[in-house]
Amino acid sequence: MKTQKFVKLSKRYIREENFSTELAENLALLDVGDFEDAETESNVGTRKADIVATGNDGILVIENQFGKADWDHWGRLEAYARLKESNVAILVAEKFEELMIVTCNLRNEDSKIDWYLIQAKVNEHGEFSFHHIVRPTIDLQTERKNIKYSEFWEPIRKSGLFAGKPVPARDEGWLGKGIKGITIYLQLNNHACSILLSFQGDNRMQKRERVIELFPKDQFDYEIKESPKFANLLFPILNKGKKDKEFWDEIRDKLTTTGEKIYEIIMKSDL
Repeated sequence: MKTQKFVKLSKRYIREENFSTELAENLALLDVGDFEDAETESNVGTRKADIVATGNDGILVIENQFGKADWDHWGRLEAYARLKESNVAILVAEKFEELMIVTCNLRNEDSKIDWYLIQAKVNEHGEFSFHHIVRPTIDLQTERKNIKYSEFWEPIRKSGLFAGKPVPARDEGWLGKGIKGITIYLQLNNHACSILLSFQGDNRMQKRERVIELFPKDQFDYEIKESPKFANLLFPILNKGKKDKEFWDEIRDKLTTTGEKIYEIIMKSDL
C-alpha cells in the first residue's frame, strides 16, 4: 500500500498571494457556506486582507499563510473580520498550535461571527484537501455557560433569508445579512425598529450613492448616517420595539418583509 505524500505549500507556490488567488477561485472546497465575488488583497483601512468574498451567507474574510499559523495572522484576521463586519472568518494554514485552537473555540462561544481554523494540505500531484480544525458549534461547554438567546429573533433565525445561528440575548439589538459587500441589519431598539445598510471600505461613500439611486425617496423613507469608518442608510420601520411585546409578530413581519425587499433590489442591481 502506497501512502499519500504531502508537500509544503511553499514548494508549490512562490508567494502566499499566489495561493490566495487559487483559493479565491475555489472557495467551495472550504465547505463553509455559499460565497462568491471573491477579492484578493482586499483593502481594509490601510491594510489588505488576503481574501474577502460575499454571497448568500454574508461576508467571508480569509487570512492564509504557509507553515504553522502565527499570532500575527490571527490578529489580522480578527481585525479584518470585525472591520468588515463579516459573517465568517477563516485562518488557513498547514499547522495550528493548541492555544490557538482553544482561542478560536472560545471565539465561537461569544461571537456572532463563525470562526474557522482550516488546515490546507497538498499532495505531490497537486491535489488539495482542507480539514476543519475548528468550526462553530454549540457544545456542552457552551451549554454549561448557560448562554441566554434572544426570544424575539428565534422565529426569524430558523427559516427564511435571515436564518442563522441563535442570537445571544446580549446581542439581540440586531441581525445581519451580507450582500455585495453591504451588510443589511434588522435593528431592534426598546420602542423602535429599523433596517440599516452599512457600507465599509475606501469606496463606501461612492457605493452608498449608487445604492441610494435604487431607492427613490417617493417610495422609500430613509436617513443618511455618517461615522468615521462607515457610511450608512437607515430605513425606519415602526415606532415599536423590544419593550412592545404584544406587537412582536407585526415587528418581525415588517422587518423581514422590508429587509427581503431591500435585499432583492440590491441583488438584482449591477453593483
